[in-house]
Amino acid sequence: MRDLDDVRVLIRSRSPFGPDRTENVIDQRFASLPRRLTFALGRWPLDSAAVLDVGCSWGHCLAHFGPGSMGIDSSQDHVEFCRALGLDARLADANAAIPAPDGAFDFVWVSDVIEHLDAPRLLLRAAAPKLKPDGRLLLFLTLLPRVRLARKLLRVRGIRPFDADAHHYQFTIDTACHMVERAGYSIESICVPMKAGSLLRGITPRAYIEARPDAIADSIATNAEQRNRADAG
Repeated sequence: MRDLDDVRVLIRSRSPFGPDRTENVIDQRFASLPRRLTFALGRWPLDSAAVLDVGCSWGHCLAHFGPGSMGIDSSQDHVEFCRALGLDARLADANAAIPAPDGAFDFVWVSDVIEHLDAPRLLLRAAAPKLKPDGRLLLFLTLLPRVRLARKLLRVRGIRPFDADAHHYQFTIDTACHMVERAGYSIESICVPMKAGSLLRGITPRAYIEARPDAIADSIATNAEQRNRADAG
């Protein structure tokens, strides 16, 4: 994992933007490691693995992944910034395609992206060929708390990532796992980290789903796609 002080020095020396905007990016994205990344680095060897970062944004996670890693993002500014730091970033709309080599990555990291897409299952389908034979999908997403009181308490605190004006989709663990499986994967693990002070599992609105491409699940997904296309015709 790269030292954050070194990353900030690199940003200030190479940023394609002016000083004020550069400092704003540092304050917003590089003041500390993202909590989601800190947790993931303690569970998976992302700092030494080739990771495909789908929706890499400013590279605040991509900068800490291992050799051979690559990011894709739909923002020209994000891609330009990442490239200035020496990161491999490609401009792409994740709703359309993933311009990355097949069989090249140990992990596909999809973090806070799936809720914003028009066709999230298709993104997961397109990601599977990018993995090495033993590679894994790591999906980090926001959950809809199952308890109405939990949703109310979160809204009072200004935490509303599961509302319609923030995301196209609301997922529970069950619906997210169903989508992953229908995209051709088998679930390896599910982790819902508990924040200090949480009384109910349902209050925590974040989850990691680890999954592997699976031949049987892929066959089911392919058959369903063919059947649905035939029915639509």
